[in-house]
Amino acid sequence: MTVFSSEEPRETLVGDIVIDAYGREFSGDKYYIRVSIEALLQILNDPTEAPIHQQAVQALNAMFGPLQNNCAPYLGRIVPAVLRAMEMAPPGQADFYVENLGRLVCMSRQLIRPFLEKMFDLFDPDAHASDRLQSSLVGLIEVLAEALSGDLGSHISTVLPFLVSVIDRDASEMRQVTDRTLHALRILSPSLEGYLFLVMPRLLSLLDLATTPINVTESTLACISSIVSAVNCNSFASRMVLKLVELLQCSPTPQFQTAVVDVFCTLMEQLQDEFTLFMPMISLTMKRRGIFDHAKYERYSRLLFSGRLIPKDTLRVPPLLSGDTTKAETGLSMVNTDGMTKQYVNATVLRRAWTVSQSMSKGEWAGWLSKFSNELVRQSPSAALRACSGLASKHPKLCKELFNAAFVSCWTELPGQYQQEIVSSLQEVASKPDVPPDVLQTILGLAGYMERDEKQIQIDLKLLGDYAERCHALAKELHYKEAEWTLEKNYETIEKLIELNQNLDLPDSAVGMLNYVCKEQPDIRESVEWYRRLQRWDDALTIYRRQEAEEGPSYSNTNGQLR
Repeated sequence: MTVFSSEEPRETLVGDIVIDAYGREFSGDKYYIRVSIEALLQILNDPTEAPIHQQAVQALNAMFGPLQNNCAPYLGRIVPAVLRAMEMAPPGQADFYVENLGRLVCMSRQLIRPFLEKMFDLFDPDAHASDRLQSSLVGLIEVLAEALSGDLGSHISTVLPFLVSVIDRDASEMRQVTDRTLHALRILSPSLEGYLFLVMPRLLSLLDLATTPINVTESTLACISSIVSAVNCNSFASRMVLKLVELLQCSPTPQFQTAVVDVFCTLMEQLQDEFTLFMPMISLTMKRRGIFDHAKYERYSRLLFSGRLIPKDTLRVPPLLSGDTTKAETGLSMVNTDGMTKQYVNATVLRRAWTVSQSMSKGEWAGWLSKFSNELVRQSPSAALRACSGLASKHPKLCKELFNAAFVSCWTELPGQYQQEIVSSLQEVASKPDVPPDVLQTILGLAGYMERDEKQIQIDLKLLGDYAERCHALAKELHYKEAEWTLEKNYETIEKLIELNQNLDLPDSAVGMLNYVCKEQPDIRESVEWYRRLQRWDDALTIYRRQEAEEGPSYSNTNGQLR
């Protein structure tokens, strides 16, 4: 089933920060929501991640449950992403996506109205679909009607042919899909004005106990009653009465007889005086069937003849599909000042994850980081991050993308003692000579992330520079060496800065840094080696000559000038 075609999804992440930077803060509930949704959308937009698309959709729905309106700004991207994932899925999985779209509609209600156009393309009356998919599509129609307060507008002309085709094609013995469709028509009954010619003949054809299961016939009676209460059915009054009289004549049980006569009562409410034309035939049939004491019909008849029978308002019929989803493991929760659900952090469980064993081997460090990362997402106070915990535990890439945000969200909730323990564990891990570069890169990325958010992690700058050097992260090493220079102005740092700028192909930066050092720190003695590395031969020769004038000729000086 082709839903729509759209442009390729744009790349949203650069490193661990989204291109638009989300504003100035890299923490807070709204930021965590956006990080989580962006990560899940990346999965849904990636065809290579198709095996986990279902879990990503479940995580999005689990997120909408507690957060709802706070997720609304992303509906314009979530709905197309789910539809695109459904296109990529095998045919047997389409019903899963349709059902979850329905739950999304249940939770979003009116907020989803601007993004519904593509959903209505799903209701193709000519498309052949399985009973499960048809049932899911009918459920989606129910929640759409509920969310839009019954106002489907021009889309009613798309929905009704689909529903009629479902009834026409259902050849199963129990007619379960037909039963579900009748429930949807009850919800849509206020919108059927002008479409009775399409719907009513199908409904009347179902009032045949010889070809229709009795439970479906009873559902048809309830559906006709809802439609009669909601719209003007005068043009079909005689056909309905004749069919109902035939049905009453062969009704198998007293309960079924009562259901048929209840429909007569509804018709009496709506037709008023015009209903009296049918009363003799109905009364005769009721006597033949031994129905002498139907209290409701007798009461309605008296009220009709006295001019006091007033039509009742149409009763609301709720959809069968609800917005409840299987929630992620959340534990205790509270609501913060923004009205968002906030979870408590189980510091004891988290502590077990960050604790480092002294006997860990080289191959176990990646496992330690994975366990710690998963526990951070699982214990995060953000409901959005925690909703991703199930998928993150099975998908390392997602867990890695959420690591920084999950760490900061837990960090702000932990007391100072636990914060210091985490720092000690990270330093202990990074100090091991056999720790993999990926683990060092993760620690460096976390330090830079927290620095941008003005939540400086208490790891010495020199150590961070050493970590960057060990994993060959030149840009990060340059950053920390520059910060180290502001604290410790020594020759070794200057030489390292020159070397790093050269390795990063930034010779102008190296020269500028050297000029700055000479200007701001005149007491630091210039080194010939600095200028030689920068290939500033004239400046190097000047220093050699100055040294010769001050200290006298020497072999090394003369050799240096010749070079």
